[in-house]
Amino acid sequence: MVNSSVIASVVLTAAIVVGMPATAAAGASLKPKDGQAGTWTVEGECKRLVARNENLVCTGEVSRTKFSDGTITFRFSDGQNWLVFRTKEATARLWQGYKTILDIDGVAFGPVGSAPEFITKITGAGCSYGAPYFGQAKIDCMAIVDFRMWAATVKTDGRLPVPDSEYIPPTRSAP
Repeated sequence: MVNSSVIASVVLTAAIVVGMPATAAAGASLKPKDGQAGTWTVEGECKRLVARNENLVCTGEVSRTKFSDGTITFRFSDGQNWLVFRTKEATARLWQGYKTILDIDGVAFGPVGSAPEFITKITGAGCSYGAPYFGQAKIDCMAIVDFRMWAATVKTDGRLPVPDSEYIPPTRSAP
C-alpha cells in the first residue's frame, strides 16, 4: 500500500516539473529587458537652482532617470534649460535608513531637449534624496566646477512620482 504523502509529493513534483517551462517563460517576459531602467518625475517647491554661481528660477520639477548600464541622472529645469547631475547606481548608499546618497561624476547645463555635455572635472559633488514614495522628500544635488557652484534643491509636494514605473508596494512583514 502506498502512503498518501508519497502520492502527494509525486503529484507535486510532477506539477512543478511540467509547469516550470511555462512559469520560466512567463517570468522572462515580465522581466524588464533594460535592467530596471526607468524614469520618475516629481514636483514641488524649488529651494535653489544654481549654475556656474548664477542663481536661476526653477520650475520645481525633478526627473530621475536610471539607464540599463546603472547610470542615473537628475534633471532640474528653469523652463528653458536643464541642470543635469550624473552618477552611477554603484555609488549609492543609505543614510539613516531612508535617505539615498550618491556620488556625482558629471554635471551639465544646456537647453531642454538637447543632449547634455558633461563636465567631469568636479569636486565636492553629490546628490541625496529621500524616497518620494513616502510623502514629502528633499532632492538635493551639488557640485563644484572650477570654484563655481552647480546646485539644485527641490522639496517635493508629497505626491507619488509620475510615471511610477519603479514603484514597489510596501510590505509590513519580512519577505
